[in-house]
Amino acid sequence: MAYSGTTGDTKINVDQLISYAYRDAGRIAEEITPEYINAGKQALFYNLQNLSNLGVNLWLLENKLVGAVTAQQYLNLPATTIDVREANWVYIINSEADEYLPVANPDSPAVFAQNLDIVSTSTALENWFGLYYQGGQSVYYIGFNGYATGGGTQTYNFAYETSTDGITWTTVLQLPETTLSDREWAYFPLSITPVNTFYRLRETVATTFSVRQIVFSTSQQVIPLARLNKDDYWNLPNKQFPSQRSLQYWYDRQIEPKMYLWPVPNNDFQMFQLLIEKQMQDVGSLTNELYIPNRWIASVQASLSHKLSMQLPNTDLARVAYLEQQADKLFLQASDEERDKSPIYFQPNISYYTR
Repeated sequence: MAYSGTTGDTKINVDQLISYAYRDAGRIAEEITPEYINAGKQALFYNLQNLSNLGVNLWLLENKLVGAVTAQQYLNLPATTIDVREANWVYIINSEADEYLPVANPDSPAVFAQNLDIVSTSTALENWFGLYYQGGQSVYYIGFNGYATGGGTQTYNFAYETSTDGITWTTVLQLPETTLSDREWAYFPLSITPVNTFYRLRETVATTFSVRQIVFSTSQQVIPLARLNKDDYWNLPNKQFPSQRSLQYWYDRQIEPKMYLWPVPNNDFQMFQLLIEKQMQDVGSLTNELYIPNRWIASVQASLSHKLSMQLPNTDLARVAYLEQQADKLFLQASDEERDKSPIYFQPNISYYTR
C-alpha cells in the first residue's frame, strides 16, 4: 500500500475554508458570488478574533523584553496585546569591558558608559560598536537605546556578532528591523550564550548610525511582579515613588494598552520580561493560510460554517441547528486540548494567619 510519506504538508487557505463553509450551508459553487466571498472573510475574521475571549491560545503567547528609563511610569505595549500573562523584573548586569571597539572611534567607550545623555556615532569604515572581555564572558541580553531628533524615529538593522580574535566575526543573530523613538530601549534575548571575548552590533543597511547606548547584559535574578487591579493601583498614595526595582503592575486594557509600574524605575537600565498574549492574525487574501495550529482547523471550519448558514437566505433551520452543534462540539475538543500538559501543584499558604 502506498502512503504519502509526508506530515504537515497539507495547506488549507482562506478560499478553501469559505468554499467548504458554503457547501456545509447547502450552497453549490455557482451560488457563491463575490459578495458571499467577502461575507465569508468578514465572518472568519470575527470568529478568529473572538477566540481570544474563549480562553488562552498558546500559539499566540510571546516572550517580550521591554526596557524603561528613569521616572517612566508605564510601559507601552503593542496594540495587538490581549493580556499580560506573566511579568518579571530582570536584574541585568552590564559589566565593564577591558577594551571598547573600534579603537579608532572616540565614541566607542561612550556608547557603553551607561549614560543616556551621550550620543555615539559609528564611522563609514567601521559601522559597528563592540567590546572585549579579556577573560571572556557570557551575554544573555542585547539592548540598545535609540537616538532621533525633532520628535521623529530612527530605524536600525543590527547583526549581533562574536569573535575570538577581533578579526574574524561570526553572525550569531540578525536582529529584526527596529524603529525607536529618542531614548527608547529595544532588548532581545539570546538563546545561545557561550563565553566569548569579543562582541559587537553591526549595522547592515545604513552606512552609519547613532545610538545613545548599547548594552551586552548578563542576569542573575528574574523576579516576578505582582499584578494589581485597577482600584488597588488608583488607591496607591504615591504612584511616582521611585525605586531601583519595580514590584507591582497594573495592566490598563485600552485600545493602546499600557502596563503601569510601581514603584517607577529610578534609573535608565531596568528591564522587564513579559509573556504577552497577542491578537489573532488577520485573514488576509483568499490565498493566505490562517495562523492557527492544525489541531484547530476543524473547529474554525465548523464555526465558520455555522456563522455563514445564519446569514444565507432560505437556509433550513434544522441545518443551522446541526451546524451549531458541530461547531460547539469541535470547539470543546480543541479547547480541551489547548494545554501544556504540565503537572499542577497546589501549595496552601496560610502565613498571614499563623506565625
